[in-house]
Amino acid sequence: MSRPKTWRERVLEFSETSSGRFLTLHGPIYVILYLILLFPFLLEIYLSFSDWEPGRGEWWLAHFNFGLGFPSIISDIRLWYSVGRTFLMAGAAVGLEFLLGLTGAVLFSREFKGRRELTAVFLIPMFFMPVVVAYNFWMMFQPTGPVNFIVGKLVGKDIVFPWLSRAGPALIALIITDVWQWTPFMFLILTAGMFSLPQSPIEAAKVIGASEWQIFRYIKLPMLRNIILIALVIRFMEALKLFDYPFILTGGGGPGFATETLSIYTYIVGIQTGRLGYASSISMVLLIIILILISPVARRMLRRR
Repeated sequence: MSRPKTWRERVLEFSETSSGRFLTLHGPIYVILYLILLFPFLLEIYLSFSDWEPGRGEWWLAHFNFGLGFPSIISDIRLWYSVGRTFLMAGAAVGLEFLLGLTGAVLFSREFKGRRELTAVFLIPMFFMPVVVAYNFWMMFQPTGPVNFIVGKLVGKDIVFPWLSRAGPALIALIITDVWQWTPFMFLILTAGMFSLPQSPIEAAKVIGASEWQIFRYIKLPMLRNIILIALVIRFMEALKLFDYPFILTGGGGPGFATETLSIYTYIVGIQTGRLGYASSISMVLLIIILILISPVARRMLRRR
């Protein structure tokens, strides 16, 4: 009669199986990864159901208010204005970045002298830190800055226009700043997509006499559809987090609340006024809204795989 196996022998035996080897090799990193990802998210959910403020004691002793902060969100007009403003700025900026990036991808997909060097130069803006870009554009949009100087030279008279002190021009300045820095990202993804297209349909179209526009419109563009969707979704989600540019260019949402984005408003509520429970409730509601908007596109991309 054989003796029963000890727990040590059972562990050693399990570690020799494929499941055991997988857990031994990948288990620790998965535990660390999930702890890093899950803890802030669970803490956000916990705080969203409380009215916790740092001055009221430790966060684990926060008063549970059963989500009473959520109804306040509906009547928070300033919040919804910042949501609308953020989506407007993100939509305008990402739309322009897509058009410019696609134009650049079409031009740079052709062979010409100096293409590699120009591509490297074109990608430089996205490697700058956003805070540096924001500071540079803050100087450029000053009343006596380079932007007004160039416009003045073009129209033949001195221009001293307060770009950052008026609502509409300040929004335009923020969109221009975002487009300048992130068009290269769109260009990079779309150029990579153009180079990865299969050549046989394109060559076949050339043989039957299709023009360059017809090849682009009816062959290249449909084949780029998934790459375009991925690029738009990634950039749109990033643009919704806009914080650095309005924080520096317009002092955190000025003039008045004209350039106050969602991130700026959440920062004011959570950090400046210390209402972290309410700020967490706002974050949760907006997370749900963004998921609802992004999910149809994600499902469409997954269905096409």
